[in-house]
Order: sequence, then C-alpha cells, then structure tokens
Amino acid sequence: MSIFQRITTLTKAAIHEGLNKLEDPILLTGQYLRDLEDKIANAEGKQRELKAAASVLERRIYEYKVLAERSEAEAVQYMSEGNEPAARTAVMAKIRYTESEQECTAGLKETQATLASLEVQLASVKEEHTRLKAKRAELAERARKAAEIKQAAQASGAASPAGYPGQVLNNGAASRGFERMEDKIAMQEALAEQSGLAAAAAAPESPLNSAVEAELERLRNRK
Repeated sequence: MSIFQRITTLTKAAIHEGLNKLEDPILLTGQYLRDLEDKIANAEGKQRELKAAASVLERRIYEYKVLAERSEAEAVQYMSEGNEPAARTAVMAKIRYTESEQECTAGLKETQATLASLEVQLASVKEEHTRLKAKRAELAERARKAAEIKQAAQASGAASPAGYPGQVLNNGAASRGFERMEDKIAMQEALAEQSGLAAAAAAPESPLNSAVEAELERLRNRK
C-alpha cells in the first residue's frame, strides 16, 4: 500500500470515528427535542399574538357599531329638526363607521381562522413531543443495556466478532431523526449481543461441567 493510500485510509477512519462520536443517539435525540421545544415556544408566542389581535378587533367592532348607531340616531334627530345638512353629515359618519366595522369583522374572521389552524398544529406538535420524549427514554435505556453487554463481553476477554468492524454504525442509509438514532441503537444492541455470544463461546468449561462429564463417562464404562 502506497503512502497516499495509507493516508487516505487513515483519514477516512478518523472521519468515521469522529462522526460516530458526534452521532451519539442520546445527544442527538436530545437536540431534536430541544428543536421541537423551540418550535412549540415560537408557536405559543404566535398564538398569544393572534389572541391579542382578535381581542383588539372585537373591541373595535363593538366601538364602530356603537358609533354607527349613535350617528344614525343623530341623523334622525337632525331630520326631525329640519337640519338636512347636519343629517347628511351624520349619515356619512354612520357609513364610515359601518365600513370600518365590516373591515374589522373580516379581519377578525381571518385572525380566528389562522388561530384555529395554529392551535390544531400546536396540539399535534405537543403530542409528538410527548411521544418522542418517551421514545428517547426508551432509546437511552436500550443504549445503556447494549453498552453494559458489550463492556461485560470485553471484560471477559472476548474479541470483536469477525465481520463487525468498529465503524459498522456508520454504514447503510440511515433515516432521519429518531428513526435514524433508533437504527443506530439497534445496531449497538446487535453488536453487544454478538459480543456476548462470542464471550460465552470463548469461556472455558466450568469445573462442574467437567466433573459431570467425567462421572457420566465412568458410569458408561462401568455398565
């Protein structure tokens, strides 16, 4: 192998090892949850803004309605007094107030529709957050158990099984987010199980088993 090939191989190995450490399932799933919590916080802020805007529009609709009714009453009063110019002015004011009321009513409907849609989405995201939070706890427990099994196998002196290189977690097309991390932990569990099997196969025969076999052989010979 040339020096350049060796450098390339070492570089790839270092990159894979670094990615493997960076892609810690528990750390990444924690980051996914924090990102989701940020989205929830932003959506809740938008929800408060929409509620405040709806409240303002409702108050303005009420005010314009009162002003329109007052202007109409004034127009009737001026007409009864024979003051047509003043009645005309009052009628024009009523029309402006009515138009403003209609504009605010349309704005309120639009705001309420946006708020309703946002609240549905927010409820869905919160439900997803609860589910993923429970899923993260499950993955953390599975990762802990896999690490314990692998550590126990290594402590017993068993070698890594052939065909399972250390960078195997970097292979394959991983899915996004939690699914990707769950695949990663599933592979860790498989590696840990293989290590445990190898350790069991490599374990020396216990004295009890040897004694049992010897006694059975003696009985066979005696018969």
